Amino acid sequence: MNIRQLEYFELNESGISDNVINNFDCGNKDMSDYLHKQAREDTSKSKCITYVLLDNTKSRIYAYATISAYAMYYYEDAEKYHTVPVTDDGQILVTIPAVEIKMFAIDKALRGQTAFLLDPDKQRRYSTIFFQWFLEKLYYMSMSVIGFQMIFLRANTDGYKLYINNGFAKYDKYINTYDAKSEDCIPLVSSIQDTEEIIFSI
Repeated sequence: MNIRQLEYFELNESGISDNVINNFDCGNKDMSDYLHKQAREDTSKSKCITYVLLDNTKSRIYAYATISAYAMYYYEDAEKYHTVPVTDDGQILVTIPAVEIKMFAIDKALRGQTAFLLDPDKQRRYSTIFFQWFLEKLYYMSMSVIGFQMIFLRANTDGYKLYINNGFAKYDKYINTYDAKSEDCIPLVSSIQDTEEIIFSI
């Protein structure tokens, strides 16, 4: 495995076969099934977009991530904006443009494994490297494709430590929105500025 051979491709434009997609197993049936059965359809319906991490042979998916547009809501004092308050306590509802990472998963054979081949010096895990590569993709996307200031996700117990270690924090300041598929997950958020510090400190 060569670090220069791995790249994220949009799933529907990746050119990989159904067999390669169906062979992916992250160890979580729901997340593996999403890639196998739902990801392409969701993209065709403009619900979200999935990216797959491939080497130059395109014979194996090392990781995948699914994103969609998102908006973060919170209340601020209306006086700050010199406007008429919309709540009884003088506040207005404010939004911040964001992207949501709806799914992130790596090949189960690499879970918990130190990436000696990719990172012999710092000896990060594959999950950390693959996630930081995707954060880098989002960072440049925010400046060249569509502007957003924050990255939002809902962490399950398996991914919580990974996200916290990569600059994400609890979603305390903002209004949490409902997602039936993520009832037991913890909402987390990171700013593009924090992401910049993570990816350029590698």
